[in-house]
Amino acid sequence: MVAKGTLRRIVGMAGLALAVGAAVGLPVAWAQSAPSTVPQVLRLPPIDRSLPGAKQGLLTSAKGTTMVIDRDDYVLALGAALETQHGAPVMLQRVPADNVEYRVQYWLGTGIANKQITQMIIFFPE
Repeated sequence: MVAKGTLRRIVGMAGLALAVGAAVGLPVAWAQSAPSTVPQVLRLPPIDRSLPGAKQGLLTSAKGTTMVIDRDDYVLALGAALETQHGAPVMLQRVPADNVEYRVQYWLGTGIANKQITQMIIFFPE
């Protein structure tokens, strides 16, 4: 049997995890109230192009969550938004791995997260 205090802490930590996930823009899924068991996923908000600190560069490699831009390694932050130049979302799996040259615009975190990309626009050839 689980003590009341332990159960309360577990429930509190689960709530904190959901709040943190929502605060950093993670997709949240939940079951529909209808009999269907298909989860719905909230789409991340579009990239805020008006944020200060945008950088420009040339993406030459993407391996997992590591992006090589102008010969420097960056990691995608948890919940990072990726879009094409037209505002369409980009799935990480669709970014080619090596020997590419795509112009990108990206924003980095601050402080200890200054090597983490929080949002990035990839300019694919048309």
